[in-house]
Amino acid sequence: MTLCYGKVLVSRLFIFLACTLTQGCEDTLKTGNSVIMQTKTFYIGRFSLEVPVEMNLAVRTAALRYVEINEVVTHKEINHEQARAAEWTNFMADVNKLTPPIRSNKVILRMQEYPGIGQWSKGLFYHKEGDAADEATWSLLVDTGVVILWLKGDSTMVDDENSTYRMANNISKIGKNYKVLDMISLKEMQQCNCFYLQHGLINLPYLEQEESYVRFEGHPLSLVLEIKTEMDIGYNRETMGLIDRTRGMLAAAAFETGGSMSKLRLAKREVAGMKGEESILRISEDGEKTIMFTWEFNGKEDSGEYPTTTIEMEAPDGKLDEKIAIWDAVLDSMKPMFVRKK
Repeated sequence: MTLCYGKVLVSRLFIFLACTLTQGCEDTLKTGNSVIMQTKTFYIGRFSLEVPVEMNLAVRTAALRYVEINEVVTHKEINHEQARAAEWTNFMADVNKLTPPIRSNKVILRMQEYPGIGQWSKGLFYHKEGDAADEATWSLLVDTGVVILWLKGDSTMVDDENSTYRMANNISKIGKNYKVLDMISLKEMQQCNCFYLQHGLINLPYLEQEESYVRFEGHPLSLVLEIKTEMDIGYNRETMGLIDRTRGMLAAAAFETGGSMSKLRLAKREVAGMKGEESILRISEDGEKTIMFTWEFNGKEDSGEYPTTTIEMEAPDGKLDEKIAIWDAVLDSMKPMFVRKK
Protein backbone atom coordinates (compact mmCIF):
# COMPACT_ATOMS: atom_id res chain seq x y z
CA MET A 1 0.00 0.00 0.00
CA THR A 2 2.66 2.46 -1.12
CA LEU A 3 2.27 5.82 -2.82
CA CYS A 4 2.28 5.85 -6.62
CA TYR A 5 2.44 8.69 -9.12
CA GLY A 6 2.36 8.64 -12.89
CA LYS A 7 0.92 5.73 -14.82
CA VAL A 8 3.93 5.76 -17.14
CA LEU A 9 6.33 8.17 -15.49
CA VAL A 10 6.86 6.46 -12.13
CA SER A 11 7.17 2.76 -11.31
CA ARG A 12 6.15 3.03 -7.65
CA LEU A 13 8.89 4.15 -5.30
CA PHE A 14 8.40 2.18 -2.07
CA ILE A 15 8.83 3.70 1.38
CA PHE A 16 10.34 1.41 3.96
CA LEU A 17 10.87 1.75 7.75
CA ALA A 18 9.38 0.97 11.14
CA CYS A 19 6.84 3.02 13.23
CA THR A 20 4.97 3.02 16.57
CA LEU A 21 2.90 5.61 18.44
CA THR A 22 3.69 6.76 21.95
CA GLN A 23 0.89 7.80 24.22
CA GLY A 24 0.61 11.59 23.81
CA CYS A 25 4.31 12.44 23.79
CA GLU A 26 4.34 15.82 22.02
CA ASP A 27 7.26 18.10 21.17
CA THR A 28 7.98 21.24 19.15
CA LEU A 29 10.45 21.27 16.28
CA LYS A 30 11.87 24.39 14.67
CA THR A 31 13.00 23.61 11.14
CA GLY A 32 15.84 25.15 9.19
CA ASN A 33 13.31 27.39 7.43
CA SER A 34 12.04 28.67 10.81
CA VAL A 35 8.77 26.78 10.45
CA ILE A 36 7.61 25.73 13.90
CA MET A 37 5.52 22.58 14.14
CA GLN A 38 4.05 20.53 16.95
CA THR A 39 5.12 16.91 16.72
CA LYS A 40 4.39 13.55 18.30
CA THR A 41 7.01 10.85 18.91
CA PHE A 42 6.53 7.49 17.24
CA TYR A 43 8.59 4.37 17.88
CA ILE A 44 9.04 2.38 14.70
CA GLY A 45 10.79 -0.97 14.81
CA ARG A 46 14.11 -0.08 16.42
CA PHE A 47 13.92 3.67 15.68
CA SER A 48 12.04 6.77 16.77
CA LEU A 49 10.98 9.87 14.85
CA GLU A 50 8.77 12.95 15.13
CA VAL A 51 5.58 13.30 13.08
CA PRO A 52 3.34 16.42 12.90
CA VAL A 53 0.55 16.12 15.48
CA GLU A 54 -2.06 16.76 12.78
CA MET A 55 -1.21 13.46 11.11
CA ASN A 56 -3.07 10.31 12.13
CA LEU A 57 -1.76 6.77 12.04
CA ALA A 58 -3.80 5.09 9.28
CA VAL A 59 -2.04 1.73 8.81
CA ARG A 60 0.53 -0.20 10.80
CA THR A 61 1.94 -3.71 10.37
CA ALA A 62 4.90 -5.53 11.90
CA ALA A 63 6.72 -8.85 11.71
CA LEU A 64 9.55 -10.18 13.86
CA ARG A 65 11.52 -13.41 13.28
CA TYR A 66 9.04 -14.40 10.54
CA VAL A 67 6.11 -13.88 12.93
CA GLU A 68 3.31 -11.45 12.05
CA ILE A 69 2.31 -9.40 15.10
CA ASN A 70 -1.10 -7.87 15.75
CA GLU A 71 -2.11 -5.89 18.85
CA VAL A 72 -5.74 -5.65 19.98
CA VAL A 73 -6.67 -2.97 22.51
CA THR A 74 -10.07 -3.36 24.11
CA HIS A 75 -12.24 -0.57 25.48
CA LYS A 76 -11.74 -0.02 29.21
CA GLU A 77 -15.42 -0.69 29.89
CA ILE A 78 -15.27 -4.13 28.23
CA ASN A 79 -14.43 -7.13 30.42
CA HIS A 80 -10.96 -8.22 29.39
CA GLU A 81 -11.58 -11.95 29.77
CA GLN A 82 -14.71 -11.67 27.64
CA ALA A 83 -12.79 -9.76 24.96
CA ARG A 84 -10.08 -12.43 24.95
CA ALA A 85 -12.66 -15.22 24.73
CA ALA A 86 -14.36 -13.43 21.84
CA GLU A 87 -11.07 -13.14 19.96
CA TRP A 88 -10.38 -16.86 20.32
CA THR A 89 -13.97 -17.85 19.49
CA ASN A 90 -13.97 -15.76 16.31
CA PHE A 91 -10.59 -17.15 15.29
CA MET A 92 -11.72 -20.74 15.81
CA ALA A 93 -14.94 -20.07 13.89
CA ASP A 94 -12.84 -19.02 10.89
CA VAL A 95 -10.53 -22.02 11.30
CA ASN A 96 -13.48 -24.41 11.41
CA LYS A 97 -14.67 -23.07 8.05
CA LEU A 98 -11.40 -24.13 6.39
CA THR A 99 -11.20 -27.18 4.15
CA PRO A 100 -8.35 -29.66 4.74
CA PRO A 101 -5.71 -29.54 2.01
CA ILE A 102 -5.52 -32.34 -0.55
CA ARG A 103 -4.11 -35.55 0.96
CA SER A 104 -5.07 -34.47 4.49
CA ASN A 105 -8.22 -35.28 6.42
CA LYS A 106 -8.11 -32.52 9.05
CA VAL A 107 -7.34 -28.82 9.51
CA ILE A 108 -6.26 -28.69 13.17
CA LEU A 109 -3.09 -30.62 13.99
CA ARG A 110 -2.42 -29.46 17.54
CA MET A 111 -3.83 -27.09 20.19
CA GLN A 112 -2.11 -26.22 23.45
CA GLU A 113 -1.89 -23.63 26.21
CA TYR A 114 1.36 -21.85 27.03
CA PRO A 115 1.72 -21.28 30.79
CA GLY A 116 4.04 -18.40 31.63
CA ILE A 117 3.26 -16.31 28.55
CA GLY A 118 1.11 -13.34 29.54
CA GLN A 119 -1.84 -13.85 31.87
CA TRP A 120 -3.26 -16.42 29.48
CA SER A 121 -2.22 -17.84 26.13
CA LYS A 122 -3.27 -20.56 23.72
CA GLY A 123 -1.74 -21.73 20.46
CA LEU A 124 -2.96 -23.61 17.39
CA PHE A 125 -0.96 -25.54 14.77
CA TYR A 126 -3.20 -25.89 11.72
CA HIS A 127 -3.48 -25.90 7.93
CA LYS A 128 -4.34 -22.32 7.07
CA GLU A 129 -5.81 -21.47 3.68
CA GLY A 130 -3.15 -22.07 1.04
CA ASP A 131 -1.11 -24.57 3.09
CA ALA A 132 -0.33 -27.89 1.42
CA ALA A 133 -0.76 -31.19 3.28
CA ASP A 134 2.89 -31.07 4.38
CA GLU A 135 2.63 -27.44 5.61
CA ALA A 136 1.04 -25.91 8.69
CA THR A 137 0.99 -22.65 10.62
CA TRP A 138 1.39 -21.72 14.28
CA SER A 139 -0.89 -19.00 15.68
CA LEU A 140 -0.77 -17.87 19.30
CA LEU A 141 -3.16 -15.64 21.24
CA VAL A 142 -1.60 -13.90 24.27
CA ASP A 143 -3.56 -11.89 26.84
CA THR A 144 -1.18 -9.54 28.67
CA GLY A 145 -3.96 -8.16 30.85
CA VAL A 146 -3.84 -4.87 28.95
CA VAL A 147 -3.22 -5.69 25.29
CA ILE A 148 -4.33 -8.83 23.46
CA LEU A 149 -1.58 -10.06 21.16
CA TRP A 150 -1.95 -12.20 18.05
CA LEU A 151 1.21 -13.92 16.79
CA LYS A 152 1.09 -15.82 13.50
CA GLY A 153 4.16 -17.53 12.06
CA ASP A 154 5.09 -18.42 8.51
CA SER A 155 4.05 -21.86 7.28
CA THR A 156 6.46 -24.63 8.27
CA MET A 157 6.93 -28.21 7.08
CA VAL A 158 4.88 -30.55 9.24
CA ASP A 159 7.46 -33.36 9.11
CA ASP A 160 10.44 -31.06 9.70
CA GLU A 161 10.61 -31.09 13.50
CA ASN A 162 13.49 -28.60 13.63
CA SER A 163 11.65 -26.04 11.48
CA THR A 164 8.41 -26.47 13.40
CA TYR A 165 10.22 -26.18 16.72
CA ARG A 166 12.09 -23.02 15.64
CA MET A 167 8.87 -21.31 14.62
CA ALA A 168 7.06 -22.34 17.82
CA ASN A 169 10.09 -21.15 19.80
CA ASN A 170 10.13 -17.80 17.96
CA ILE A 171 6.45 -17.25 18.74
CA SER A 172 6.74 -18.17 22.40
CA LYS A 173 9.85 -15.94 22.87
CA ILE A 174 8.04 -12.98 21.32
CA GLY A 175 5.05 -13.55 23.61
CA LYS A 176 7.24 -13.84 26.72
CA ASN A 177 9.23 -10.68 25.92
CA TYR A 178 6.33 -8.40 24.99
CA LYS A 179 5.73 -5.48 27.38
CA VAL A 180 3.10 -2.73 27.26
CA LEU A 181 4.66 0.70 26.60
CA ASP A 182 2.69 2.40 29.40
CA MET A 183 4.34 0.03 31.87
CA ILE A 184 7.93 0.70 30.73
CA SER A 185 10.08 3.55 32.03
CA LEU A 186 12.14 5.70 29.68
CA LYS A 187 15.29 4.34 31.36
CA GLU A 188 14.25 0.75 30.60
CA MET A 189 13.55 1.71 27.01
CA GLN A 190 17.00 3.27 26.66
CA GLN A 191 18.72 0.20 28.07
CA CYS A 192 17.03 -2.49 25.98
CA ASN A 193 17.57 -3.47 22.36
CA CYS A 194 13.84 -3.58 21.66
CA PHE A 195 11.50 -3.87 18.69
CA TYR A 196 8.62 -1.38 19.01
CA LEU A 197 4.96 -1.76 18.12
CA GLN A 198 2.15 0.76 18.55
CA HIS A 199 1.23 -0.19 22.11
CA GLY A 200 4.15 -2.31 23.28
CA LEU A 201 7.72 -3.41 22.75
CA ILE A 202 9.47 -6.75 22.42
CA ASN A 203 12.73 -6.98 24.32
CA LEU A 204 14.66 -9.19 21.90
CA PRO A 205 17.81 -8.49 19.85
CA TYR A 206 17.77 -8.61 16.06
CA LEU A 207 17.59 -12.06 14.54
CA GLU A 208 16.61 -12.42 10.90
CA GLN A 209 13.90 -11.22 9.87
CA GLU A 210 12.09 -7.99 10.83
CA GLU A 211 9.67 -5.67 9.06
CA SER A 212 7.67 -2.59 10.01
CA TYR A 213 5.29 -0.47 7.94
CA VAL A 214 3.33 2.66 8.85
CA ARG A 215 1.20 5.17 6.97
CA PHE A 216 0.20 8.60 8.31
CA GLU A 217 -2.59 10.76 6.87
CA GLY A 218 -4.81 13.71 7.77
CA HIS A 219 -2.44 16.71 7.60
CA PRO A 220 -4.05 20.07 6.62
CA LEU A 221 -1.54 20.32 3.76
CA SER A 222 -2.80 16.95 2.46
CA LEU A 223 0.46 15.21 3.29
CA VAL A 224 0.64 11.40 3.28
CA LEU A 225 3.70 9.88 4.92
CA GLU A 226 4.77 6.24 4.65
CA ILE A 227 7.67 4.49 6.35
CA LYS A 228 8.88 0.93 5.95
CA THR A 229 11.92 -1.00 7.17
CA GLU A 230 12.92 -4.53 6.23
CA MET A 231 15.80 -6.57 7.54
CA ASP A 232 17.00 -8.71 6.03
CA ILE A 233 15.59 -8.84 2.47
CA GLY A 234 18.97 -9.76 0.93
CA TYR A 235 17.69 -11.59 -2.12
CA ASN A 236 15.71 -8.59 -3.42
CA ARG A 237 17.80 -5.71 -2.06
CA GLU A 238 18.20 -2.94 -4.66
CA THR A 239 21.58 -2.93 -6.40
CA MET A 240 20.93 0.46 -8.03
CA GLY A 241 20.59 3.49 -5.77
CA LEU A 242 17.67 5.94 -5.68
CA ILE A 243 19.70 8.70 -7.38
CA ASP A 244 20.58 6.56 -10.41
CA ARG A 245 17.04 5.20 -10.71
CA THR A 246 15.57 8.71 -10.50
CA ARG A 247 17.94 10.01 -13.17
CA GLY A 248 16.75 7.18 -15.41
CA MET A 249 13.10 8.10 -14.78
CA LEU A 250 13.79 11.78 -15.49
CA ALA A 251 15.45 10.86 -18.78
CA ALA A 252 12.54 8.59 -19.77
CA ALA A 253 9.97 11.22 -18.75
CA ALA A 254 11.46 13.69 -21.23
CA PHE A 255 10.14 11.53 -24.06
CA GLU A 256 6.66 10.99 -22.60
CA THR A 257 3.59 12.97 -23.62
CA GLY A 258 0.74 14.03 -21.38
CA GLY A 259 2.90 14.53 -18.31
CA SER A 260 6.21 15.80 -17.00
CA MET A 261 8.67 15.26 -14.18
CA SER A 262 11.19 17.76 -12.79
CA LYS A 263 13.87 17.50 -10.12
CA LEU A 264 13.68 19.69 -7.02
CA ARG A 265 16.33 17.87 -5.00
CA LEU A 266 18.49 14.80 -5.72
CA ALA A 267 21.38 14.09 -3.37
CA LYS A 268 22.98 11.79 -0.84
CA ARG A 269 21.62 12.26 2.70
CA GLU A 270 22.39 10.60 6.00
CA VAL A 271 19.42 9.80 8.27
CA ALA A 272 19.76 8.15 11.69
CA GLY A 273 23.35 7.18 10.87
CA MET A 274 22.33 5.51 7.59
CA LYS A 275 23.98 6.96 4.46
CA GLY A 276 21.07 6.97 2.06
CA GLU A 277 19.85 8.98 -0.90
CA GLU A 278 17.07 11.54 -1.30
CA SER A 279 14.81 12.59 -4.16
CA ILE A 280 12.21 15.36 -4.32
CA LEU A 281 10.30 15.51 -7.62
CA ARG A 282 7.46 17.56 -9.08
CA ILE A 283 5.25 15.32 -11.20
CA SER A 284 2.60 16.68 -13.53
CA GLU A 285 -0.03 14.38 -15.02
CA ASP A 286 -3.57 14.88 -16.27
CA GLY A 287 -3.46 18.52 -15.19
CA GLU A 288 -2.50 17.71 -11.59
CA LYS A 289 0.85 18.47 -9.99
CA THR A 290 2.21 16.38 -7.11
CA ILE A 291 5.38 16.65 -5.06
CA MET A 292 6.98 13.27 -4.34
CA PHE A 293 9.50 13.04 -1.47
CA THR A 294 11.61 9.88 -1.12
CA TRP A 295 14.55 8.90 1.08
CA GLU A 296 16.03 5.45 0.71
CA PHE A 297 18.76 3.33 2.27
CA ASN A 298 19.48 -0.08 0.74
CA GLY A 299 20.49 -1.73 4.01
CA LYS A 300 23.32 -3.96 5.11
CA GLU A 301 23.19 -7.72 4.94
CA ASP A 302 22.04 -9.51 8.10
CA SER A 303 21.93 -6.27 10.10
CA GLY A 304 19.33 -5.10 12.57
CA GLU A 305 21.17 -1.79 12.95
CA TYR A 306 21.14 -0.85 9.25
CA PRO A 307 17.80 -2.03 7.82
CA THR A 308 16.64 -1.50 4.27
CA THR A 309 14.62 1.66 4.76
CA THR A 310 12.41 3.91 2.65
CA ILE A 311 10.56 7.01 3.79
CA GLU A 312 8.16 8.59 1.34
CA MET A 313 5.83 11.58 1.48
CA GLU A 314 3.19 12.69 -1.01
CA ALA A 315 1.83 16.23 -1.25
CA PRO A 316 -0.08 18.25 -3.83
CA ASP A 317 1.92 21.13 -5.33
CA GLY A 318 1.87 24.47 -3.51
CA LYS A 319 3.37 25.85 -0.28
CA LEU A 320 6.55 24.05 -1.27
CA ASP A 321 8.88 25.67 1.28
CA GLU A 322 6.60 24.68 4.15
CA LYS A 323 6.29 21.09 2.93
CA ILE A 324 10.04 20.73 2.40
CA ALA A 325 10.60 22.10 5.91
CA ILE A 326 8.26 19.44 7.37
CA TRP A 327 10.00 16.72 5.32
CA ASP A 328 13.44 17.85 6.52
CA ALA A 329 12.28 17.98 10.14
CA VAL A 330 10.85 14.44 10.01
CA LEU A 331 14.04 13.01 8.49
CA ASP A 332 16.31 14.91 10.89
CA SER A 333 14.31 13.68 13.89
CA MET A 334 14.83 9.98 13.18
CA LYS A 335 17.10 8.25 15.71
CA PRO A 336 18.04 4.66 16.56
CA MET A 337 16.64 3.34 19.85
CA PHE A 338 19.86 1.42 20.46
CA VAL A 339 23.61 2.01 20.57
CA ARG A 340 25.34 0.90 17.39
CA LYS A 341 28.40 -1.31 17.72
CA LYS A 342 31.64 0.37 16.72
